[in-house]
Amino acid sequence: MIYKKSGENYKKKKITLGLVAARKGSIGVKGKNLIKIRNQEITKIALNLAIKCTAIDNVILSTDSHKILNLIKKNKKLLKFKRNKSLAKNNTPMLSVMKNAIVFFEKIKKKKISNLVIFDPTSPLRSEEDIKNAIKIFEKKKPDLLLSAHEAQHNPYFSMVEKKEKYFQLCKNPKKNPGTRQQVPRVYEINTIVWIYSRKAIFSGNKRIPKRTLIFKTPINRSIDIDTKDDINRI
Repeated sequence: MIYKKSGENYKKKKITLGLVAARKGSIGVKGKNLIKIRNQEITKIALNLAIKCTAIDNVILSTDSHKILNLIKKNKKLLKFKRNKSLAKNNTPMLSVMKNAIVFFEKIKKKKISNLVIFDPTSPLRSEEDIKNAIKIFEKKKPDLLLSAHEAQHNPYFSMVEKKEKYFQLCKNPKKNPGTRQQVPRVYEINTIVWIYSRKAIFSGNKRIPKRTLIFKTPINRSIDIDTKDDINRI
């Protein structure tokens, strides 16, 4: 496919799009996406890293906040747009936000993306190497989704219970009765350091975690998602 731009033709290429989605509302921590870490708003930290990262071709900021839109100056790599209020509610699925951002980007830039890298502002300890290494794995193994995760401190096969009818039982019932943690399957806790979706998975699969999902292992000391005030104090 050939696109026309400024009277010149250029061939279709694989576009890796970085998405920073940051609405002004928040349930856990008020104004969460404008919290400052080391004298800089966490959304600005995410934006600067996405723009700096050489593995990212373009970056889009999706927000319903004028203040967030103005956090960073214009940049040729960055496209900013104000999200509709209907896509900025507490119960708005992230998939809807992703689809909206991709459609907007492709309409404005006349480029079709191949995959989407999410830079969630609530994970300010990510590094450029995290993103580059995750993209390399994604391009090599070609899953629908590559998401970051760290080894869980609690295991549903051994140390987590839920109520089933009258009494409590292990969340996951193993075939054998495990006596130690080492006897149960290893499980991982999802974090938001980096999520990479294929475009096809976003528009065709319509699942937050599709069938062909792999993990990108991250160290627990940097796998902090800001959801509470206690999380802020841990950084």
